[in-house]
Amino acid sequence: MNQSLIIQRKASHLAQTAGDLLLQAEHLVCAMTFGEHGRRKAGLGDHFWQYRPFQNGLDNPRSIDHRRSAKQDQDFVRELEWKTPQVLHLWVDATASMRFGSKGQSQKHHRAAVLALALAIAAEKAGERVGLSDRSLPPSRSKAQIFRMAERFATEGAEDYDKNTPSEFVKGGSAVLLSDFFADLEQTQRVLSRAADQGVSGVLLQVLDPMEQSFPFRGRAIFQSVLGQLKHDTKEASDLREAYLDRLRLRQAQLKDLARLAGWSFYCDDCSQNRIEVASRLYFLLSRGQFK
Repeated sequence: MNQSLIIQRKASHLAQTAGDLLLQAEHLVCAMTFGEHGRRKAGLGDHFWQYRPFQNGLDNPRSIDHRRSAKQDQDFVRELEWKTPQVLHLWVDATASMRFGSKGQSQKHHRAAVLALALAIAAEKAGERVGLSDRSLPPSRSKAQIFRMAERFATEGAEDYDKNTPSEFVKGGSAVLLSDFFADLEQTQRVLSRAADQGVSGVLLQVLDPMEQSFPFRGRAIFQSVLGQLKHDTKEASDLREAYLDRLRLRQAQLKDLARLAGWSFYCDDCSQNRIEVASRLYFLLSRGQFK
């Protein structure tokens, strides 16, 4: 087949897939309840955030709000919300591992891509710049940027597991990394270390298929990676269940620890929750700056 025709067909498929992602993400954004958007960080701005006690030696006495202070035997100052435009970095694991989906479930990559794109659309509407956590798509704010992100999210990787998680961040921004995190944990550790050094806060969102959470297999079974690069044959799958679940719990505990040390959050989406709930939770964490 002519090479240009192959490219044209691939481009047509990519555009169709990207359009589907955009449509689903837009519907998800419309269904989400965001509440008041704000980074809730003290700084220069004109939007009132909260009152806090006056700190002698740090605050200017002229900043005391005497009306509020008169209500209690203590001086208070008005704290303004930081208004510097924020940057949201996104990364969706596109490797073959994420293309797994059990019967009745969408592929993990598709679910992750829709969630990520919904976050991008919501952040862009809130006045933030969005981009990928690599050099391929620097942060920007425009409808064209959203479509470019959809195109990137529609692209599939050629390896079973990702060998290099991008870690290009704008200092002081935020990020969401979406993956099953079954690959080498050291690369996640390196990414979080780099993010912490640059003052970037964020969320590790582990997207799992329900079967990966419950391991319901019994009897003779052959387990293999999506591309068939890894394979394991067993006569009784149920004998592996406890060992598998123990390793999964260990991996999640390690991810939680890494996230906590970096000032991030770890959150697992096992596809049992409505996508609106998951996306709203993520957006709330990012907009409020609360990473528990």
